[in-house]
Amino acid sequence: MNRSAAAVANAFFLFVGVAGLIIQTASGVPGFPDIPLGPFILGITGILVLTLSARFRWVLFLGIVAPVFILVGALLEGSFRARLADVGDFGPFVGTALLIGGVIAAAVSGVVAVSRAYRRVAAR
Repeated sequence: MNRSAAAVANAFFLFVGVAGLIIQTASGVPGFPDIPLGPFILGITGILVLTLSARFRWVLFLGIVAPVFILVGALLEGSFRARLADVGDFGPFVGTALLIGGVIAAAVSGVVAVSRAYRRVAAR
């Protein structure tokens, strides 16, 4: 059994979110912890989706839960809007754009991956 293109896209966008968080941390965004949990959450989920989704379909649900968790956290915290509005502060802007774009695309591709995986099962 092969993993779907949607599962690979899901993992890719999870890794894009990781890159955004690393850029934000490296560029010194105020309020970030010294060791943020977001890259670990998204990165481990991306690895699990890439390695286990062909064998265990339930892993694809993690590809939805993790980015939605990070996105809800960003929305509740709220400072990402100011970083996106300040294009002149390049590092935080690029990191935030990658993070928000990555987690939104990961959530969407995760829904597509789950729907395709379970549609194939129902068709059998």
